[in-house]
Amino acid sequence: MGEIKTLDLTKIRSFMANGHEYHISSGISLARYKEYEKLEPRLTYGVDFDSLFKQLRKAYDALNSNKEGRADAIVIIHNLMSGIKDIENEKREHPALLMAALVINRDGEDAGIYDEKKQLQKIEDWQKEGYDALPFFTFALISIQGFGAEYKKFVEMETIKNNPKKSVQNTF
Repeated sequence: MGEIKTLDLTKIRSFMANGHEYHISSGISLARYKEYEKLEPRLTYGVDFDSLFKQLRKAYDALNSNKEGRADAIVIIHNLMSGIKDIENEKREHPALLMAALVINRDGEDAGIYDEKKQLQKIEDWQKEGYDALPFFTFALISIQGFGAEYKKFVEMETIKNNPKKSVQNTF
């Protein structure tokens, strides 16, 4: 593979990968947005032990609150189980890469249609080209309007994981 290549996906509108030209979309179709919604819990709940503990605490509190809390707890626990199970899957692609693939399209691709096989092919192209994964993660979390909060959580967790004494709370 050689040297890792870095893209600034916030400053370019297209790039080449594995012989294919890719274009960055400024929006997302309804079909792809549905997929984005499915990916969001995978990104949020499958992250680290601190998040796991917080979500279990939230489920515990919901179970002790009232009858409606039981449904909330079921959803939280289901999402946690799915996130943990997904990490062990050898064929797993990181949810942030899949999110990026929703708004980065091959030349001629119909952006209104979701095709899982094509999404995976795009990620494979990016890997073969030797691109750094982090810009795709960042792009996935900030490119779709209204999802800046997810990006902030991701950056905060990564910063704490890599340097527990540093915080990015005042960055945003």
